[in-house]
Amino acid sequence: MSAIFFSDFDGTITEQDVIDAIMAEFAPPEYKKIQKDLFSGKIDIDIGIRQMFQLIPSHKKDEIVQWVKENIKLREGFSEFLEFLNRKNIPFVVLSGGVDLYIYPLLESYLDKIAHIYCNRISLHKEKMDVKFIYRCGEKCKRNCGICKPYIMENYYRNYSLKLYAGDGITDLDACQYSDIIFSTGQLKSMLEENMMEGKRVFKFNRFSEIIQNPIF
Repeated sequence: MSAIFFSDFDGTITEQDVIDAIMAEFAPPEYKKIQKDLFSGKIDIDIGIRQMFQLIPSHKKDEIVQWVKENIKLREGFSEFLEFLNRKNIPFVVLSGGVDLYIYPLLESYLDKIAHIYCNRISLHKEKMDVKFIYRCGEKCKRNCGICKPYIMENYYRNYSLKLYAGDGITDLDACQYSDIIFSTGQLKSMLEENMMEGKRVFKFNRFSEIIQNPIF
């Protein structure tokens, strides 16, 4: 059986949502109105993310990267978890609606153990930051979250017989439809129940060691 492990980034690999943390530290107060509209569903996720980053001057890039490396923590046991997957020959793929600005610096020490990272990209060609969405949500996805996780899973990794997925929230719901086993942190498990996906095999976790200890392995 060929297995592959997909994972969200913000709030899953990390202990907190990194975009929220960056905005609270570097964006002017106007971001709160955009964030509120995003959370309420008044605007799509990709639009909200782009509008918030467009509030931050491009010259803040290096300062943000340094701040993120000093203040954002990866979830406990992540390093050991990657080692475990590598020993099992299970590829680990990051599927994130976040941006490369902070994802690559935070994962810098683990890139040799990660098969691929799919995320949005920060553009610094203008006075203010902008976001480029490389993998736009398509017909397989109900949410415009900036990256179409189901499309990537189905088009690039269809041949894997066992798809495992870790996530924490609403941007993971569509990906869960294409996953066999789901590891949930945050509110994902309750969201799956609300969206009539009770038949899915879902396991809650707070530390990556809990996934390693799961009997499915």
